[in-house]
Amino acid sequence: MESKQYYSIENLKGIELNIKMSDLKLVSTDTYSDEDVWESIQETGKKELLLCAAIQMCVIGFGKKVYGNFEYQGIKYDVKELLLNSNVKVYSTLEDKLAPHDLTPRRIQRFYRIHVYDFLIRNKDIKPYLWKKYSTKDIKFRSTTFPGAESFITEKDEVDYLIETYKEVDKRNNTNIFIRIYNGKHFMAFKFIHCILFFIY
Repeated sequence: MESKQYYSIENLKGIELNIKMSDLKLVSTDTYSDEDVWESIQETGKKELLLCAAIQMCVIGFGKKVYGNFEYQGIKYDVKELLLNSNVKVYSTLEDKLAPHDLTPRRIQRFYRIHVYDFLIRNKDIKPYLWKKYSTKDIKFRSTTFPGAESFITEKDEVDYLIETYKEVDKRNNTNIFIRIYNGKHFMAFKFIHCILFFIY
């Protein structure tokens, strides 16, 4: 006797539902918005300096309350001090509920993602810490292997390379960065590709 635990695709498609899909509006649980973050960045009056901070954090890295320094137009800046003075929530945790306009170091990195990419394209001798420390060091992916890149890369080989790099980070540090990024609606190209493969096979 055929099990009815799971209907076949034909049976599911045969179910009549009185619903207009055009009336359905999905509500995202992701509170991040480029528009809202940009408004907050402009309000600081330090958009250029925050770009420099984003590049510093994406390329050199930060952690354990150490954010480092950068020099811009001959002036040295302390990244952590700059962030605090710009109302960036430096001490936020994963459990904190953020409003769309809230700024955090990760949101700064994510917003300036294309600018960081452009910086790496223009400076071919500079290697981001994520690529240098955790990847297989394939030079082809040097400019797309940094925190925030997952929000804009679309080529499958770039996505796969970044995924494997994040998995290596998790393996060495006993973290779950890849899962958080994947579930946080990043890696959209990766999800799309896997959805297509699911329906094909």
